[in-house]
Amino acid sequence: MKLMVCALLTAALVVNVAPAAETPAQSGAATKSTSATNAGSSAESGSGKDLYVVKDGNKVDAKTLAGWRTWRALACERCHGAEQEGLVGPSLKESLKVLTKEEFHEIMVKGRPEKGMPPFNTSKMVMENWEGLYAYLKGRSNGDIEPGRLTALDGGK
Repeated sequence: MKLMVCALLTAALVVNVAPAAETPAQSGAATKSTSATNAGSSAESGSGKDLYVVKDGNKVDAKTLAGWRTWRALACERCHGAEQEGLVGPSLKESLKVLTKEEFHEIMVKGRPEKGMPPFNTSKMVMENWEGLYAYLKGRSNGDIEPGRLTALDGGK
């Protein structure tokens, strides 16, 4: 119960997480785009657009960056681990190998209260950025996005 109350209080906070200063791009580094249909799962985007774009393992598109910022602001690592490896909550690197985008959305909206996962349907930040959060976690699950601080692909904030 204490963990759920803490998670709910954290969800109510609006925290601004500033990106780190961009480092110079490594020469010859490739940019990788992953679409929902070739991301290694049965997830479908519906629109066929890419889920995320990543370069050098830590430079990502704006939507994925917003998802990472949501992850950080809600302190999801308290339960799922700093590298999404799982602690009291499951490993999201493994879960995102099998969860569809729709299943992920349902979990974010309804939670899994019986397992300690609160619903985030009242969190404006989560409801506005859940697709970016999905993209970030999918990129981590696929091994395309490295753990740690992310920056904007275009050098912006």
